[in-house]
Amino acid sequence: MNASQAVTATPITPHLGVELHGLDIHAGLSEEQMSQVRDALNRHAVVVLRDQHITPQEQVAFSKRLGPPLRVSLFTKHKPEGVDELTVVSNIHRDGVPIGVMDAGALWHTDGSYLAKPDMYTVLYALQVPQRDGKPLGDTAFASTEAAYDTLPAETKAKLEGLRAVNSLTHHMAVRRRSNLKAPPVTGKVDDVAPDVEHPVVRTHPITGRKCLFVTEGHTERIVGMPAAESEALLSSLYAHITRPEVVYRHKWRVGDVVIWDNCSTQHLAITDYGDIPRLMHRAGISGPAPF
Repeated sequence: MNASQAVTATPITPHLGVELHGLDIHAGLSEEQMSQVRDALNRHAVVVLRDQHITPQEQVAFSKRLGPPLRVSLFTKHKPEGVDELTVVSNIHRDGVPIGVMDAGALWHTDGSYLAKPDMYTVLYALQVPQRDGKPLGDTAFASTEAAYDTLPAETKAKLEGLRAVNSLTHHMAVRRRSNLKAPPVTGKVDDVAPDVEHPVVRTHPITGRKCLFVTEGHTERIVGMPAAESEALLSSLYAHITRPEVVYRHKWRVGDVVIWDNCSTQHLAITDYGDIPRLMHRAGISGPAPF
């Protein structure tokens, strides 16, 4: 594969996801090919590139062509080969110490929604994929927040108009503890590193202009100005609507997969069904605008 090879696309589900063929990040991508990647993100929200063999530096260089790297360092630093723009996501221990962030993404969420300017895109590269009886474990499930908004009843859309919600890293850590998930140590005091933020419940995509639901079970604490019981009931109903099994794409990882997703138009969930079987990923976050 090379920078002049034609790119073909295979849609994965009617709601989201596409596999692009004919791209080799290691060999280098032309600007036309990068435009096809961006277009695929805008159309399908999740882009899968199989059989990639890249270094951390090549992953960073590719990610930077999608936008500026997110440089907010919240958790204990787990960097591959000293590459500051990447984070190691892994359950592997070395000398009794985890080499990466553990139980990452084990609640439905969108990356960085507890930040004033959340991640626009995420680029995740699979180096080790756990298996049992020849079948891959540690899938990642994706749901379309665009499709979720589009399929809401008109009266619900009207009710959500203008509402804002508190998104909170402090809340996220508490939910992880209640769910018996490992809460990674944060570098610094949580409230100082990532103070609570308010975002619109319905967000407008900054490129496509489409409406997206922007509340998640992992990061959203409450709806501003709404009684607690009503807020909890509304959020629960939205979470269930967004993540209906019939509209979820569950990605089965292979070593060499690079998966890129749009954090405005999707939510995702890491399936932590692999226990101590080694899993190793390198993650890059791409900074985005403040939601509106």
